[in-house]
Amino acid sequence: MNKQCEIVQDLLPLYVDNVCSQASAQLVEGHLPECAECTEVYNNLKKDVCENSLKEEAESVIKQHVKSQKRKTLKVGICIAGVLCIPLVVCLIVNLAVGHALDWFFIVLTSLMVCASLVVVPLIAEKHAALYTMFCFTVSLILLLMTCAIYSNGDWFYVVTSAVLFGLSIIFIPYIAYKAPLNAFWKRNKGLFILGTTTILLFVMMFCIGIFVASDEYWRIASPITLFFVGVVWFVFLICRYLKVSKCIRAGFAIIISGAVLFSANNVINYFIGDYYPWPKLNLTTWNIDTVDGNVKWLMLIVGAAVGMVLILIGIMRKGKKDNK
Repeated sequence: MNKQCEIVQDLLPLYVDNVCSQASAQLVEGHLPECAECTEVYNNLKKDVCENSLKEEAESVIKQHVKSQKRKTLKVGICIAGVLCIPLVVCLIVNLAVGHALDWFFIVLTSLMVCASLVVVPLIAEKHAALYTMFCFTVSLILLLMTCAIYSNGDWFYVVTSAVLFGLSIIFIPYIAYKAPLNAFWKRNKGLFILGTTTILLFVMMFCIGIFVASDEYWRIASPITLFFVGVVWFVFLICRYLKVSKCIRAGFAIIISGAVLFSANNVINYFIGDYYPWPKLNLTTWNIDTVDGNVKWLMLIVGAAVGMVLILIGIMRKGKKDNK
Protein backbone atom coordinates (compact mmCIF):
# COMPACT_ATOMS: atom_id res chain seq x y z
CA MET A 1 0.00 0.00 0.00
CA ASN A 2 1.51 3.34 -1.07
CA LYS A 3 1.23 6.66 0.67
CA GLN A 4 -1.60 7.88 -1.53
CA CYS A 5 -3.69 4.76 -0.69
CA GLU A 6 -3.19 5.43 3.02
CA ILE A 7 -4.39 9.00 2.62
CA VAL A 8 -7.40 7.93 0.54
CA GLN A 9 -8.41 5.17 2.98
CA ASP A 10 -8.18 7.66 5.84
CA LEU A 11 -10.53 9.93 3.91
CA LEU A 12 -12.97 7.20 2.82
CA PRO A 13 -15.12 7.18 6.05
CA LEU A 14 -15.56 10.94 5.71
CA TYR A 15 -16.26 10.57 2.00
CA VAL A 16 -18.88 7.88 2.56
CA ASP A 17 -20.59 10.06 5.19
CA ASN A 18 -20.34 13.02 2.79
CA VAL A 19 -18.60 15.25 5.36
CA CYS A 20 -15.18 15.74 3.74
CA SER A 21 -14.07 18.85 1.81
CA GLN A 22 -14.52 19.19 -1.93
CA ALA A 23 -10.78 18.84 -2.54
CA SER A 24 -10.65 15.62 -0.50
CA ALA A 25 -13.66 14.28 -2.37
CA GLN A 26 -12.00 14.97 -5.70
CA LEU A 27 -8.83 13.23 -4.54
CA VAL A 28 -10.83 10.14 -3.51
CA GLU A 29 -12.90 10.08 -6.70
CA GLY A 30 -9.78 10.43 -8.83
CA HIS A 31 -7.98 7.61 -7.00
CA LEU A 32 -10.73 4.96 -6.74
CA PRO A 33 -10.93 4.04 -10.46
CA GLU A 34 -7.16 3.39 -10.45
CA CYS A 35 -6.96 1.28 -7.21
CA ALA A 36 -8.83 -1.99 -6.71
CA GLU A 37 -7.84 -2.22 -3.05
CA CYS A 38 -9.21 1.20 -2.12
CA THR A 39 -12.34 0.50 -4.18
CA GLU A 40 -12.96 -2.66 -2.19
CA VAL A 41 -12.56 -0.75 1.08
CA TYR A 42 -14.96 1.88 -0.24
CA ASN A 43 -17.58 -0.74 -1.20
CA ASN A 44 -17.34 -2.41 2.19
CA LEU A 45 -17.83 0.91 3.94
CA LYS A 46 -20.86 1.68 1.80
CA LYS A 47 -22.27 -1.77 2.55
CA ASP A 48 -21.83 -1.27 6.31
CA VAL A 49 -23.44 2.16 6.14
CA CYS A 50 -26.41 0.77 4.22
CA GLU A 51 -26.84 -2.13 6.64
CA ASN A 52 -26.66 0.17 9.67
CA SER A 53 -29.10 2.55 8.05
CA LEU A 54 -31.55 -0.27 7.32
CA LYS A 55 -31.14 -1.62 10.84
CA GLU A 56 -31.81 1.77 12.41
CA GLU A 57 -34.80 2.30 10.13
CA ALA A 58 -36.20 -1.15 11.02
CA GLU A 59 -35.75 -0.49 14.74
CA SER A 60 -37.44 2.88 14.34
CA VAL A 61 -40.39 1.29 12.51
CA ILE A 62 -40.72 -1.40 15.19
CA LYS A 63 -40.63 1.18 17.98
CA GLN A 64 -43.27 3.26 16.24
CA HIS A 65 -45.43 0.17 15.74
CA VAL A 66 -45.07 -0.80 19.41
CA LYS A 67 -46.03 2.71 20.51
CA SER A 68 -49.00 2.65 18.16
CA GLN A 69 -50.17 -0.70 19.49
CA LYS A 70 -49.77 0.50 23.09
CA ARG A 71 -51.89 3.56 22.33
CA LYS A 72 -54.56 1.37 20.73
CA THR A 73 -54.64 -1.11 23.62
CA LEU A 74 -54.79 1.77 26.09
CA LYS A 75 -57.80 3.21 24.25
CA VAL A 76 -59.44 -0.23 24.19
CA GLY A 77 -58.80 -0.63 27.92
CA ILE A 78 -60.32 2.78 28.66
CA CYS A 79 -63.35 1.96 26.51
CA ILE A 80 -63.88 -1.36 28.30
CA ALA A 81 -63.55 0.40 31.66
CA GLY A 82 -66.18 2.89 30.50
CA VAL A 83 -68.52 0.08 29.47
CA LEU A 84 -68.06 -1.59 32.86
CA CYS A 85 -69.09 1.64 34.54
CA ILE A 86 -72.54 1.53 32.90
CA PRO A 87 -73.99 -1.29 35.04
CA LEU A 88 -72.33 0.30 38.07
CA VAL A 89 -74.16 3.60 37.49
CA VAL A 90 -77.43 1.77 36.81
CA CYS A 91 -77.08 -0.20 40.03
CA LEU A 92 -76.34 2.99 41.98
CA ILE A 93 -79.47 4.68 40.65
CA VAL A 94 -81.68 1.64 41.29
CA ASN A 95 -80.19 1.10 44.74
CA LEU A 96 -80.95 4.68 45.74
CA ALA A 97 -84.38 4.65 44.09
CA VAL A 98 -85.65 1.69 46.08
CA GLY A 99 -84.43 3.22 49.33
CA HIS A 100 -81.91 0.55 50.26
CA ALA A 101 -78.41 1.07 51.53
CA LEU A 102 -75.69 0.81 48.93
CA ASP A 103 -75.25 -2.93 49.44
CA TRP A 104 -75.95 -3.93 45.83
CA PHE A 105 -73.80 -1.10 44.60
CA PHE A 106 -70.67 -2.17 46.48
CA ILE A 107 -71.14 -5.82 45.57
CA VAL A 108 -71.48 -4.90 41.89
CA LEU A 109 -68.53 -2.50 42.22
CA THR A 110 -66.18 -5.13 43.59
CA SER A 111 -67.46 -7.69 41.08
CA LEU A 112 -66.66 -5.32 38.22
CA MET A 113 -63.25 -4.71 39.78
CA VAL A 114 -62.57 -8.44 39.52
CA CYS A 115 -63.63 -8.34 35.86
CA ALA A 116 -61.54 -5.24 35.18
CA SER A 117 -58.46 -6.79 36.76
CA LEU A 118 -58.60 -9.58 34.17
CA VAL A 119 -59.64 -7.49 31.15
CA VAL A 120 -58.52 -3.88 31.61
CA VAL A 121 -55.28 -4.19 33.60
CA PRO A 122 -53.47 -6.36 30.99
CA LEU A 123 -54.32 -3.75 28.34
CA ILE A 124 -53.14 -0.66 30.20
CA ALA A 125 -50.10 -2.04 32.05
CA GLU A 126 -46.94 -1.18 30.09
CA LYS A 127 -44.55 -3.48 31.99
CA HIS A 128 -45.06 -6.68 33.99
CA ALA A 129 -48.68 -6.87 32.84
CA ALA A 130 -49.12 -10.42 34.14
CA LEU A 131 -47.79 -9.52 37.61
CA TYR A 132 -50.06 -6.46 37.86
CA THR A 133 -53.00 -8.57 36.67
CA MET A 134 -52.36 -11.22 39.33
CA PHE A 135 -52.03 -8.58 42.05
CA CYS A 136 -55.14 -6.62 41.04
CA PHE A 137 -57.19 -9.81 40.62
CA THR A 138 -56.22 -11.05 44.09
CA VAL A 139 -56.95 -7.71 45.78
CA SER A 140 -60.27 -7.20 43.98
CA LEU A 141 -61.37 -10.77 44.75
CA ILE A 142 -60.61 -10.27 48.46
CA LEU A 143 -62.58 -6.99 48.40
CA LEU A 144 -65.52 -8.81 46.78
CA LEU A 145 -65.45 -11.49 49.47
CA MET A 146 -65.22 -8.85 52.19
CA THR A 147 -68.18 -6.92 50.73
CA CYS A 148 -70.32 -10.06 50.53
CA ALA A 149 -69.38 -11.00 54.09
CA ILE A 150 -70.25 -7.55 55.41
CA TYR A 151 -73.67 -7.33 53.76
CA SER A 152 -74.57 -10.96 54.52
CA ASN A 153 -73.43 -10.64 58.15
CA GLY A 154 -71.15 -13.60 57.61
CA ASP A 155 -68.24 -14.55 59.85
CA TRP A 156 -66.52 -16.62 57.16
CA PHE A 157 -64.44 -13.89 55.49
CA TYR A 158 -61.04 -14.74 56.98
CA VAL A 159 -61.54 -18.48 56.40
CA VAL A 160 -62.49 -18.09 52.75
CA THR A 161 -59.82 -15.45 52.14
CA SER A 162 -57.07 -17.65 53.55
CA ALA A 163 -58.26 -20.56 51.39
CA VAL A 164 -58.42 -18.35 48.28
CA LEU A 165 -54.92 -16.99 48.91
CA PHE A 166 -53.55 -20.50 49.33
CA GLY A 167 -55.26 -21.70 46.15
CA LEU A 168 -54.10 -18.71 44.12
CA SER A 169 -50.55 -19.08 45.44
CA ILE A 170 -50.31 -22.54 43.88
CA ILE A 171 -51.08 -20.96 40.50
CA PHE A 172 -49.43 -17.54 40.78
CA ILE A 173 -46.34 -18.00 42.96
CA PRO A 174 -44.34 -20.11 40.43
CA TYR A 175 -44.83 -17.41 37.79
CA ILE A 176 -44.00 -14.63 40.24
CA ALA A 177 -40.81 -16.44 41.28
CA TYR A 178 -39.58 -16.49 37.68
CA LYS A 179 -40.80 -13.06 36.54
CA ALA A 180 -40.71 -10.77 39.58
CA PRO A 181 -37.54 -8.72 40.24
CA LEU A 182 -36.32 -10.76 43.24
CA ASN A 183 -32.95 -10.30 44.93
CA ALA A 184 -29.98 -12.53 44.11
CA PHE A 185 -30.63 -15.05 46.91
CA TRP A 186 -34.22 -15.77 45.90
CA LYS A 187 -33.29 -15.90 42.22
CA ARG A 188 -30.90 -18.74 43.05
CA ASN A 189 -33.49 -20.44 45.25
CA LYS A 190 -36.78 -20.07 43.37
CA GLY A 191 -38.00 -23.47 44.53
CA LEU A 192 -37.42 -22.50 48.16
CA PHE A 193 -39.36 -19.27 47.60
CA ILE A 194 -42.28 -21.11 45.96
CA LEU A 195 -42.56 -23.92 48.48
CA GLY A 196 -41.91 -21.63 51.46
CA THR A 197 -44.64 -19.18 50.43
CA THR A 198 -47.25 -21.87 49.77
CA THR A 199 -46.37 -23.62 53.05
CA ILE A 200 -46.86 -20.41 55.04
CA LEU A 201 -50.22 -19.75 53.34
CA LEU A 202 -51.25 -23.37 53.96
CA PHE A 203 -50.61 -23.04 57.70
CA VAL A 204 -52.40 -19.67 57.75
CA MET A 205 -55.42 -21.34 56.14
CA MET A 206 -55.28 -24.24 58.61
CA PHE A 207 -55.06 -21.77 61.51
CA CYS A 208 -58.05 -19.76 60.23
CA ILE A 209 -60.11 -22.94 59.83
CA GLY A 210 -59.20 -23.96 63.37
CA ILE A 211 -60.31 -20.60 64.75
CA PHE A 212 -63.54 -20.82 62.77
CA VAL A 213 -64.53 -24.34 63.87
CA ALA A 214 -63.30 -23.75 67.43
CA SER A 215 -62.79 -27.44 68.17
CA ASP A 216 -59.99 -29.12 70.08
CA GLU A 217 -60.60 -32.24 67.98
CA TYR A 218 -59.65 -30.28 64.86
CA TRP A 219 -56.26 -29.32 66.26
CA ARG A 220 -55.63 -32.85 67.51
CA ILE A 221 -56.30 -34.40 64.10
CA ALA A 222 -55.53 -31.74 61.48
CA SER A 223 -52.23 -30.51 62.90
CA PRO A 224 -50.24 -33.78 62.88
CA ILE A 225 -51.67 -34.89 59.52
CA THR A 226 -50.77 -31.58 57.91
CA LEU A 227 -47.32 -31.51 59.49
CA PHE A 228 -46.61 -35.07 58.34
CA PHE A 229 -47.48 -34.56 54.69
CA VAL A 230 -45.93 -31.09 54.49
CA GLY A 231 -42.80 -32.57 56.07
CA VAL A 232 -42.72 -35.28 53.37
CA VAL A 233 -43.01 -32.66 50.63
CA TRP A 234 -40.21 -30.59 52.16
CA PHE A 235 -38.03 -33.69 52.60
CA VAL A 236 -38.43 -34.67 48.94
CA PHE A 237 -37.82 -31.07 47.85
CA LEU A 238 -34.62 -30.75 49.88
CA ILE A 239 -33.34 -34.03 48.46
CA CYS A 240 -34.13 -33.06 44.86
CA ARG A 241 -32.79 -29.53 45.20
CA TYR A 242 -29.86 -29.60 47.58
CA LEU A 243 -28.55 -33.17 47.91
CA LYS A 244 -25.14 -33.13 46.22
CA VAL A 245 -25.51 -36.25 44.12
CA SER A 246 -26.46 -36.87 40.50
CA LYS A 247 -29.97 -36.20 39.19
CA CYS A 248 -30.60 -39.94 38.76
CA ILE A 249 -29.89 -40.63 42.43
CA ARG A 250 -32.08 -37.73 43.58
CA ALA A 251 -34.90 -38.87 41.31
CA GLY A 252 -34.53 -42.42 42.65
CA PHE A 253 -34.86 -41.33 46.27
CA ALA A 254 -37.87 -39.12 45.42
CA ILE A 255 -39.68 -41.98 43.64
CA ILE A 256 -39.05 -44.44 46.49
CA ILE A 257 -40.31 -41.97 49.11
CA SER A 258 -43.36 -41.06 47.00
CA GLY A 259 -44.29 -44.72 46.54
CA ALA A 260 -43.96 -45.39 50.28
CA VAL A 261 -46.12 -42.36 51.15
CA LEU A 262 -48.85 -43.33 48.67
CA PHE A 263 -48.79 -46.87 50.06
CA SER A 264 -49.19 -45.79 53.68
CA ALA A 265 -51.20 -42.54 53.40
CA ASN A 266 -54.52 -43.95 54.62
CA ASN A 267 -52.85 -45.74 57.52
CA VAL A 268 -51.05 -42.57 58.62
CA ILE A 269 -54.26 -40.52 58.46
CA ASN A 270 -56.25 -43.09 60.40
CA TYR A 271 -53.48 -43.40 62.97
CA PHE A 272 -53.78 -39.70 63.81
CA ILE A 273 -57.58 -39.91 63.75
CA GLY A 274 -57.42 -42.80 66.17
CA ASP A 275 -59.14 -45.41 63.99
CA TYR A 276 -57.68 -48.75 63.02
CA TYR A 277 -57.03 -49.17 59.31
CA PRO A 278 -55.63 -52.48 58.05
CA TRP A 279 -52.49 -52.40 56.00
CA PRO A 280 -53.02 -53.10 52.28
CA LYS A 281 -52.91 -56.76 51.27
CA LEU A 282 -51.49 -58.08 48.03
CA ASN A 283 -53.65 -60.51 46.08
CA LEU A 284 -52.86 -60.24 42.39
CA THR A 285 -54.91 -63.33 41.53
CA THR A 286 -58.13 -61.62 42.59
CA TRP A 287 -59.26 -58.17 41.47
CA ASN A 288 -62.53 -57.01 42.97
CA ILE A 289 -63.85 -54.19 45.15
CA ASP A 290 -62.20 -55.72 48.21
CA THR A 291 -58.73 -56.30 46.74
CA VAL A 292 -58.21 -53.59 44.11
CA ASP A 293 -57.13 -50.92 46.63
CA GLY A 294 -54.49 -53.14 48.23
CA ASN A 295 -53.23 -54.46 44.89
CA VAL A 296 -52.84 -50.97 43.42
CA LYS A 297 -51.02 -49.70 46.52
CA TRP A 298 -48.64 -52.66 46.56
CA LEU A 299 -47.93 -52.23 42.85
CA MET A 300 -47.17 -48.54 43.41
CA LEU A 301 -44.83 -49.46 46.26
CA ILE A 302 -43.05 -52.24 44.35
CA VAL A 303 -42.77 -50.35 41.06
CA GLY A 304 -41.67 -47.18 42.83
CA ALA A 305 -39.00 -49.04 44.79
CA ALA A 306 -37.78 -50.86 41.66
CA VAL A 307 -37.62 -47.74 39.49
CA GLY A 308 -36.00 -45.77 42.30
CA MET A 309 -33.33 -48.41 42.88
CA VAL A 310 -32.58 -48.62 39.15
CA LEU A 311 -32.13 -44.84 38.96
CA ILE A 312 -29.90 -44.85 42.03
CA LEU A 313 -27.72 -47.64 40.55
CA ILE A 314 -27.48 -45.79 37.24
CA GLY A 315 -26.39 -42.66 39.07
CA ILE A 316 -23.75 -44.57 41.06
CA MET A 317 -22.42 -46.28 37.91
CA ARG A 318 -22.18 -42.99 36.03
CA LYS A 319 -20.33 -41.39 38.93
CA GLY A 320 -17.91 -44.35 39.01
CA LYS A 321 -17.20 -44.02 35.29
CA LYS A 322 -16.70 -40.29 35.66
CA ASP A 323 -14.28 -40.76 38.57
CA ASN A 324 -12.29 -43.38 36.62
CA LYS A 325 -11.84 -40.98 33.72
